[in-house]
Amino acid sequence: MVLNTLSGDVAADYAHKHLDRTRTDGLGRTIHRCGDTGVDWTEERSASGYGDDVVVLRRNLR
Repeated sequence: MVLNTLSGDVAADYAHKHLDRTRTDGLGRTIHRCGDTGVDWTEERSASGYGDDVVVLRRNLR
């Protein structure tokens, strides 16, 4: 099984501990790369409805 989207604490933890930040795309999104697989992930912020943003990671499909 391949995960294409992660969100919340799982996404924030995965980005912080496993991915390397590579650049921003000019639209407020951060692009990360997995050093093990070479897969790029786009980090977005989504409003939670409770005042804090939720981290959403979307796998970039090539």
